[in-house]
Amino acid sequence: MASKDTRHFIPSYPRVYLTIARQNLNISAEELSRRLDISKGHYYNLENGYRGHKLTATMIARIVECLNLDANYIVKEEVRYQLERDAFLKSKNKKHK
Repeated sequence: MASKDTRHFIPSYPRVYLTIARQNLNISAEELSRRLDISKGHYYNLENGYRGHKLTATMIARIVECLNLDANYIVKEEVRYQLERDAFLKSKNKKHK
């Protein structure tokens, strides 16, 4: 029986603010994943928008600490990301109906 898992059919919407913050510190995604104590694949999926549509408070706190970011900045960026991602996915769904 074929899987009904639709996660792989949802287009990604990258968290560009994370990529920029990481690159500004000259930290590779692999290094940041080690600092966050998560797998490299898991971090790539978070940054590229394949996982973690809504980051947990714990993950946000860990990212703030590892990237030395202002907590208000990352929360505002994450909220903006979520709103943009929702609009992006809604527009994709309208095109496919």
